[in-house]
Amino acid sequence: DSKCNVCKLEIDFLRKRDQKLNTGSPKLKFTDLEDSGYNNDDAANGFINYEIGMQAMHAVRPNGSVLTGVPVFSEAYKQVGLGWLFGITRVPILNWLADRGYDLFAKYRTNITRGQSVDTLIQAYWSKRSLLEKQREDCSSCEEKKIGQL
Repeated sequence: DSKCNVCKLEIDFLRKRDQKLNTGSPKLKFTDLEDSGYNNDDAANGFINYEIGMQAMHAVRPNGSVLTGVPVFSEAYKQVGLGWLFGITRVPILNWLADRGYDLFAKYRTNITRGQSVDTLIQAYWSKRSLLEKQREDCSSCEEKKIGQL
């Protein structure tokens, strides 16, 4: 979600560190749910749609398995040589606390960073998508009529 400044800050940090550490062959690939070219039908995106993606951070491993929440950060930081920062999450109670803290952040992050709840943004996304599909249908209908008139 490139429209979330906290998320963008984190991604920018990880991207720069990955490029610096893994010059020529970065280990991390980032995709943005807000990009008009984002395709949730792409296996490389873990088949994560906007609604699911906005609710938590996701990562797709090379084997296609999908990570969600704190494990995403743990894995990403490991790939850029900072995995030790998440070592404490191996302690069960600390892992539980990290998960609950992240869940709370994920639920309210857009209220803080974008002024709207995740649910409101999801609803707006589906409304916009529905409108665009209707416009495409209307245009197709117009094109068919033009062809029929020729």
